[in-house]
Amino acid sequence: MPMVNRLLANEIGVGVYNRNAAKSAEFAEKGAKVFTSAAELVQAYEATILLVSDYAAAVDILNADVFAQLQGKIIVNMSTVSPTENLKIKELVEKHGGQFAEAPVSGSVAPATNGTLLILFGGEEAILNPLRTVFSFLGKQTFHFGGMGKGSGAKLVLNSLLGVFGEVYAEAMLFGEKFGIDLNELAEAIGGSAMNSPMFQTKKPLLLNQEFPAAFMLKHASKDLNLARGEMKNLSLNLPAIEATAAQYQAAVESGLGGEDVSGIYPNAP
Repeated sequence: MPMVNRLLANEIGVGVYNRNAAKSAEFAEKGAKVFTSAAELVQAYEATILLVSDYAAAVDILNADVFAQLQGKIIVNMSTVSPTENLKIKELVEKHGGQFAEAPVSGSVAPATNGTLLILFGGEEAILNPLRTVFSFLGKQTFHFGGMGKGSGAKLVLNSLLGVFGEVYAEAMLFGEKFGIDLNELAEAIGGSAMNSPMFQTKKPLLLNQEFPAAFMLKHASKDLNLARGEMKNLSLNLPAIEATAAQYQAAVESGLGGEDVSGIYPNAP
């Protein structure tokens, strides 16, 4: 919704489709044109953006009816999926006459609302160029990392860092708690040290209040860390910090914390 709002506010015509029709109602109220099928939406526009939770959702939407409308169309996947998965989607789209690129974003609700997302593009320059204006309303910078798989690879790098930082800050606060240190004072000390970061300052109130309303759900962070693990295996990479962090987030999801913010890892820290 924040991304749609940004486009509408800048007089970009937006059509939307959601597999859950009830979720489309609020888009219509904002001025977007609502479609009852993905195929109708793809037919109506030169470019269509996919923004869904995972690879399974993306391929579910790209059905036979959509394939019949793909000739000469552009599909841009802004969802977080793995490079391997995006290459599979690219093959499907191109097989049916379309063009495909990836453009996952770094940032959650506040940057999406403010138009300060980072857009991590992978694909041909010829696809990127006509989309630059749209991207300029959504993000503060677009990085063109190269061909297919590079943008989604960069997203997994950034979200691996996010997960590791989230885990380490949670462990540090828990460590201080077990020492009996006043956590407000400890947070001030971390904030004044070289270990401070924008992420820590954003998540500090949640950690101190022990309430974790989701800006970025823990279950999605866990999904991304598991995607990173899969790509690490494909690349024969041993990255123990990411491996250990992925295991911790998976355990947190299994304990029922998946709907919490990513900083909700705190109660599940070892």
